[in-house]
Amino acid sequence: MIVEIITTGTELLLGEISNRNARWLASCLNRYGFTVAYITTVGDNPARLREAFRIALNRADLVITSGGLGSTLGDITKKAGADVLKLPYVRFPEESMRLRKYYELLNRRFILPLDRQSWFASGAILFPNEVGSASGCIVEKNGKFLVHLPGPPYEMQVMMEKHVLPWMIQKFGDQGSIQSVILSIEHMSEAEIEVKIGDLLKSQSNPTIALLARPGYIAVRITAREINESEALQKAQNLAEIIKGRLPISEFSPETGMISKLHRALLERKMTVSAAESCTGGLIGKLLTDLPGSSAYFKGSAVTYWNEAKEQVLSVKSDTLDRYTAVSAETALEMAEGSRALYHSDIAVSTTGYAGPGPGERGESPGLVYIGISGQQGSYVHEEHFLGSRQSVRYGAADKALYYILKYLQMLEK
Repeated sequence: MIVEIITTGTELLLGEISNRNARWLASCLNRYGFTVAYITTVGDNPARLREAFRIALNRADLVITSGGLGSTLGDITKKAGADVLKLPYVRFPEESMRLRKYYELLNRRFILPLDRQSWFASGAILFPNEVGSASGCIVEKNGKFLVHLPGPPYEMQVMMEKHVLPWMIQKFGDQGSIQSVILSIEHMSEAEIEVKIGDLLKSQSNPTIALLARPGYIAVRITAREINESEALQKAQNLAEIIKGRLPISEFSPETGMISKLHRALLERKMTVSAAESCTGGLIGKLLTDLPGSSAYFKGSAVTYWNEAKEQVLSVKSDTLDRYTAVSAETALEMAEGSRALYHSDIAVSTTGYAGPGPGERGESPGLVYIGISGQQGSYVHEEHFLGSRQSVRYGAADKALYYILKYLQMLEK
C-alpha cells in the first residue's frame, strides 16, 4: 500500500516552525510496514491544497494530512478534501453538540466560528480528539482514502496511535514490518565509504542501504522489509555484518539511544555531572537537559569562550594557555578538572577546539576538538577530528562528549 503524507500550513513553508509532524508520521507508518512514497507540504491556499490532494490521490492509495482542522478561515483542509472528492461538505449536528459541551467544560463561550470544526465531507468517519477540540476523520471514494489529522503534534500523535493506526490495520491487514540497523562511521567521508561498499550499494534491493551525513560521523542505515519484525531485523543485521567487515564501525551513535542510556545510567548510579564548554558553546548543557528528570544529575555548564573566562571561572593556569594555547589537551584537562571543582560534581566533561571554518592558531585543521573528562577514576583527554561544517563540528563534539561520559560510567563498573 502506497501512502502519501501532506502537511499543511503556510508557517511550514516560511520556515517559522519545523515539520515535526511529517517526520513522526513517516516513522510511525514505516514501523507498521506502510510504504510512505511521498511527503508534500502545502500552504493555506485553497487552489494549491486542492491540487496537492488531486496529485496525491492519483498516485497513492491512502493520503494522510496534518493541520487545518481548526475554527479559523485559514483552516481549509477538510473543505479542500471534500471538493476534490466531489462530496458535499456538511455540518454534523452531533459533532456540533459535542463541541458545545467541550467548550462549556472549559468555561469558554461557544461562538459561531468554533462551529466550523463540526463540518466534514458527507459520509466521513470521525476520529475523536482526546486531547484537543478538532476531531479528525477519514473519507473514502472509489477505493481511495483521505485521512485528516489535527496539526498540533501531540493531538496528531494521540489520534494516530489510538484510532487511525488500529483502523488502518483492521482495514488493510498486516503490512509486514520495516526494520533498520544503523552503523556509525567516524573520520570517513561519504565518498570514502562508497568506495568500500560500492558493490553493495549498486546491487541493493531488500535490504536497502543509505549513507546519511550526521554531525561528527556518517550513519549507514540498512533497512529491510519482511513479513514480521524478527525476520526483517535479521535480514538487516545479516547485511550489517558484511558491512562491518569492510568499514571501521564506531560504538558512538546518538541514533541508537545514547542520550537515553546516559540518562538512565546517571539516575541509577545517583551520580552528578557538569561541563566546561568552549567550542560547543552550551550545547552539552542543552543535550543533558533535553530529557525530563535531568535536574537529578546535571549541575551546570560553564561556557568559557575567552581565555580570561577559562582562567577566572575554571582556574585554568595562564601558563597552560600561553604554552599550549586554548585548544590543547592540557587546557581541556584543566577545564574538566576546573568544572568538577566548581560544581562539586562526580564527573565533569570539557570541550575546546576549532569549529571552523578557518584553521587554528598554529595552522591546525578545523574540526580539531579536545574532550576532557574528569572523575574519581582520574582525568583523561580525547583528541577528535570532526568533518563537515561549523555546526557539524559543534554538534558532533557535544554528542561525543556525552558518549565519553557514558563510557566513563561504564568504566567505573569494572
